[in-house]
Amino acid sequence: MMAWSNGEQTILGREQIRELKENFHKLQQQYRRRVAEGYEWETDWPAMMRGESMLREEYSDRLWNMGLHVESMLELMQAAVQLIDWDEIVLGPETNYYHRNLSRFRYLIDRCRERVDDDPRLEPLLANSTALDWFVEMEQQYAGCKNTGWIA
Repeated sequence: MMAWSNGEQTILGREQIRELKENFHKLQQQYRRRVAEGYEWETDWPAMMRGESMLREEYSDRLWNMGLHVESMLELMQAAVQLIDWDEIVLGPETNYYHRNLSRFRYLIDRCRERVDDDPRLEPLLANSTALDWFVEMEQQYAGCKNTGWIA
């Protein structure tokens, strides 16, 4: 038996999990190659990181559905962290701050919190993560700004 489902999650064997991981890395390499060769319509750095983040998020969802909650959470947090380059956060003319990937970063942090709601055992993992540290730092540092998180 290769896989089975209990209605809530899909259970895969060790070999199928390895294949899933290899497939993710192949997709990631293909995406990077397409960007390098100019096949993606928008190839600037923030757009490239959003594309890779989306691949990682999809992979995280597949891991979650297989019941690999810790691995899934780690991938989702990595998807969030790789989006933000602190040097790219700038203050606008009306003390607004923005970064092209900021709204996606917040979206992924919210997804991480939803996962903690679904599986409370993951709370220490999120609480001690770089992703949450960056989110808290960002919210504290820019709390007085108007229109927080505006995307340029």
